[in-house]
Amino acid sequence: MNEITDKADQMISDLKKTKEFFLQNYKKTNSPVSIFTHLDSDGLSSGAILGKALYNENIPFQMTILKQLEIIEIKKIVEKVEEFHNFLIFSDFGSGQYLELSKSLNNNGSSTPYIILDHHLPQEVTDKNDERLKEIYKDTAPWHINPYFYNIDGSTEVSGAGICYYFAQVLNKENEKLAPIALIGAIGDIQNKGVNNSFIGLNSLILEKAKDLDYIEITNDLNFSAIKPLNEAIAYSSNLNLPGLSGNPNKALKFLLKLGIIMENSDGKIKTLNDLSKEEKKKLTSAIIEYATLKLDIEPSEIYKNLIINRYILKNEIVGSELHDLSEFSNLLNSCGRTNSGSLGVAIAMGDRRLAYQKAKNNLIEYKKSIMKSLNWIFENNIIQEKEYIQYFFGGDVIHENIIGTITSMLVFDESGKINKKKPLFGYAKREEKKVYKISGRAHESIVDKGINLSEVIREALKLSDLEALGGGHPPAAGTKVPIDKLENFLDNCNLVVKKQLERKK
Repeated sequence: MNEITDKADQMISDLKKTKEFFLQNYKKTNSPVSIFTHLDSDGLSSGAILGKALYNENIPFQMTILKQLEIIEIKKIVEKVEEFHNFLIFSDFGSGQYLELSKSLNNNGSSTPYIILDHHLPQEVTDKNDERLKEIYKDTAPWHINPYFYNIDGSTEVSGAGICYYFAQVLNKENEKLAPIALIGAIGDIQNKGVNNSFIGLNSLILEKAKDLDYIEITNDLNFSAIKPLNEAIAYSSNLNLPGLSGNPNKALKFLLKLGIIMENSDGKIKTLNDLSKEEKKKLTSAIIEYATLKLDIEPSEIYKNLIINRYILKNEIVGSELHDLSEFSNLLNSCGRTNSGSLGVAIAMGDRRLAYQKAKNNLIEYKKSIMKSLNWIFENNIIQEKEYIQYFFGGDVIHENIIGTITSMLVFDESGKINKKKPLFGYAKREEKKVYKISGRAHESIVDKGINLSEVIREALKLSDLEALGGGHPPAAGTKVPIDKLENFLDNCNLVVKKQLERKK
């Protein structure tokens, strides 16, 4: 823990300089601060933390939620700032575009003040061991904060929301109460992948703060959705593959009934995991372990490891609501962003429990339907194609560009055995009214450990394809956009770069 704390202290020391840079330059603008953030759960959590922190300081702000920080968006930002002279904050993106931002916002002899609070690999950096990180750190202080500058892994140890949380905490110690929102962002970026879904690195420090403030309770629970009908939660779990039950809610229902678990509450509603008594949970745990051991020949210790997880409960939220469990809260925010309602997600994360929350719950229903429709369509129609070193699929008219990344992530983590986890997966969907594809690449941790780095794959493939688009992310998750007529060439080059990475590791 001392090593983690030392890294955090070093970053906080730099954030104090960032705070001074922000306050000095903001006061010169006489305009609201402009926050630009990403539309996923981590981006909306980041925006909410910054919005709450500025609100607490009586600093006016406006927020723009973007699908990606692309060259065309940067040009639009430059045009606006030339007119209004706002101070700019980029959260959950900006590092991967820092050279473009620097060039565009420091032009014609004038300089626009801005800060970047991000956790993705900086532009032109290949991995966390790249020596260029030291040079970028030196050249971009104090306006650029990134965990990789402090030997902190931005893909596993802290999210964009976590970086924004530390900035907010430096701005005013009272903002430490925003710790749960930072963890919601981390869960959104699948950073709770330690033992039993625990957090590591800076996220573990943020969790300790949330616990100290008595905001979060950690419970051991079954690794199923806590608010879906229980048979559906078991059948559609992406974390546990139970042949005979997985993908079949009717068989899962019969399984539960044989255990004597009555599936209807006194109010007529179908039971969820939250509705089970301790005795019912024990009975279900034993039955699943027995089922996996006898019918699937899985070691009891192995199934138990995947079956029991840490569940992070917000103590001041209503039991059974989408906000009670941090994971469900994160899903709600993600659904807002992916259905072009990111402002609802930010409002909820900032504390709105009325109109915004009700609208977001309706969005969540539609979002879940689109997810299930997309996954069923992929599996029923054998949509995924393979090259020698990669696999890929086109969303067609079924999968919208806003959820292509979500679908690709779910496929990579799917435990049904239908996906080849030995190859990176690239999903692509057509941009509305544009002749380009949105590309989302995902790699299972097992091949990331073997040398696969999708941030590097995306950037190298863009260069080899003579494309000027910005792209990157993390080793297990990265994205970009590609003109429709360049797609085949781009995928071929992705295949080539992945091959080189695997050979380099041997």
